Amino acid sequence: MRLLVASIVLVAGLQPVLCQQPDPAAQAAALHAILVHQQSSLWDYEANVPNLFAEEHVVSTLKQKGARDMKRTTDSTFRLVRVHAPGESTTFSESREIRLVNKKPVQGGDLGGPAIFSGAFSAGVGVVSLEMSRCFDYTMEPTAMLGGTSAVVIDYAIKADAENDCPGPESRSGRAWFDAQSDQLLRIEMSVPHHWDESSHTRSLWTWSVDYAPVNFESRTFWMPKTITSKAEANDTAATWMFTASYSNYHRLTVTSRIIADVGDDAPR
Repeated sequence: MRLLVASIVLVAGLQPVLCQQPDPAAQAAALHAILVHQQSSLWDYEANVPNLFAEEHVVSTLKQKGARDMKRTTDSTFRLVRVHAPGESTTFSESREIRLVNKKPVQGGDLGGPAIFSGAFSAGVGVVSLEMSRCFDYTMEPTAMLGGTSAVVIDYAIKADAENDCPGPESRSGRAWFDAQSDQLLRIEMSVPHHWDESSHTRSLWTWSVDYAPVNFESRTFWMPKTITSKAEANDTAATWMFTASYSNYHRLTVTSRIIADVGDDAPR
């Protein structure tokens, strides 16, 4: 299985409600059950989530010492399309049609900075799973409340001897929340200390998170990103990049066509 890793491009707390800790054997069994469930959900997502489009609202900011803050808002039609490469597992292509930049109509163009985040639609769902247990160590934490929902919490951290095809090379860790009743992933967070960004030539503390919500596509329900946040704080404290994207109004992306018969001189024009 190929894992697409989220990326960020830089230009120029929850307080847990603690519950009684289960015994180690029960904790290990519960963790394994969640990893198996997540692996099954990941395979189902890769195989069955439809090509789709949604409304996307992005706020991107840059705060610099001694300079005026930069802020850019973008409203787009976001598209996620499944890509099948011969001999490889499913990957996803993210694209968008930008409609407004800073509330002004535009035609075409790419998503601009000062911060850009991509890959959340394919990276987040697989971080905590049976397959990725070869890359990450997982630890069950006390149950917590997330937005009024009782959630199982799992901390994760990259293994010191992680394989070459694991996320890296930078150290990373994070936390995931799963619905205590259904084991459905509700939120995933990741922290990457000393992240190096080639475009800005900056090393920073990069943190990102994805919150999920159910979306119905005809007879199927998939949990899709509702909000994506990303923050990179330069190690020298000279700059902070922030990115927030919200998604709504999901629809299946379909292509329709019709055949017009040639009826001689009476053919439609």
